[in-house]
Amino acid sequence: MRSQTSEKILIVDDEHEIARALGLYLEDAGYAPALVFDGSAALDALIFEKDYTVVLLDINMPGLDGVTVLKRLQAAECDTAVIMMTGRGNENLAVECMKNGAEDYISKPFAFEDMLQRVERAQAHRRERIEKRQLQREKEDFILMLSHDLKNPLTAVIGSIDIVKEGCLGTVNEEQGEYLQSAIDSCNEVVTMIDNLLDIRKFEAGKIHMATHQHNIIELVTKVANQFARPAKHDGIEFVTDLETESLLVEVDKNAFIRVVGNLLGNALKFTHEGGTITVNCHRFRGDRPCLLDIPAYITLPPDFLNNTCIVRLSVSNTGNGIPLDELEHIFDRFTQLSRKNGRERSGAGLGLTYCKLAVERFNGVIWVESKEQQSEFVILLPCSSNNHT
Repeated sequence: MRSQTSEKILIVDDEHEIARALGLYLEDAGYAPALVFDGSAALDALIFEKDYTVVLLDINMPGLDGVTVLKRLQAAECDTAVIMMTGRGNENLAVECMKNGAEDYISKPFAFEDMLQRVERAQAHRRERIEKRQLQREKEDFILMLSHDLKNPLTAVIGSIDIVKEGCLGTVNEEQGEYLQSAIDSCNEVVTMIDNLLDIRKFEAGKIHMATHQHNIIELVTKVANQFARPAKHDGIEFVTDLETESLLVEVDKNAFIRVVGNLLGNALKFTHEGGTITVNCHRFRGDRPCLLDIPAYITLPPDFLNNTCIVRLSVSNTGNGIPLDELEHIFDRFTQLSRKNGRERSGAGLGLTYCKLAVERFNGVIWVESKEQQSEFVILLPCSSNNHT
């Protein structure tokens, strides 16, 4: 299939006769070729004009060679597809160019028909890349829409329901209050899902900001645990805390860490039967005694992690149906929903645990889950701050 759109192609070769012959052939095929004979002129044309779909770039040229031009195009994020042209014996160099962003290469002397097929293939791949980039932008725009167009109205809804629940607009009986609180809890779940989705995207893009400082992990865990004690009691669930009596300093972002513990406790509350138990443990261990930490063999620890003289082990466990063994390795993947059933399960987007893993890793820690027939336990290990005394 030949081009019918007069797409612009740049030919870069210091051998004028080869460049002109190639230009004539591409022109006959329906393209709009342009010729330059050195690397500097190629960069000027590609970076400043930005309307070439393909560049046929000779590797060996005086001055700026093709490899240098390719690297500068990559640094400038030029989206023109690059096909390297090389003499016989330089194929290894051409393959190396492909690893660094070139679309294809062809050896001289070449058949014009073969060259034309490679140009068409390179253009098709370029279109695919541009379409994927557009889809990525649309996804990011959608995530921003979630933040601004959904989260803000939900916050207003929560505030309005709370005003009614508190009796500011008239007397509310106990049953009505429970229904209103359920509505608030559901809205808060959606807000949490949106926050998790936004922050996961920021983690992936390397744009998350963590203000890490020394914090007493016992105080932070106690604060979050107290928030979940009431709904646990309301649901007929025993809520137990077993925490170190002395302060334990860790380097974390306070708000992110509170969200991590809240996600784990919310997950435990969701999957615990009435009459069951949720337990929060937080204690200090020595890094040189890994047997006491019960670290699974498949867990990859940060470099020199066990050289820390003090390590905090935080766990959230709950009784219930447990987690199927074939789901354990995927439990922290995005949009993974647990299949545990207890008759009171609430839906979720499967983003909370993904956020937990990404955040804990930013704190130079690790997280995993263990499951037995009637109990599941999420475990976090974090290095103590250097100001702790062992």
